[in-house]
Amino acid sequence: GSGKTTTIYRLLTHLNDGERKIITVEDPVELDLPGVIQVRVRSEIGLTFAAGLRSILRQDPDVIMIGEI
Repeated sequence: GSGKTTTIYRLLTHLNDGERKIITVEDPVELDLPGVIQVRVRSEIGLTFAAGLRSILRQDPDVIMIGEI
């Protein structure tokens, strides 16, 4: 690969200062990031990327990351 996952996870780790609310929507969650809320897409129960994004926006995050658009 070209390192996209490694790069984005490193950026999220850098931004995770304990003050920011960071939420991701991923399919699949590639790596556990302590202090980051990571939501796995589960289309079979209706949790699509779109539904996940709508849900996390209601939680007033400071940083969002949507994987695999």
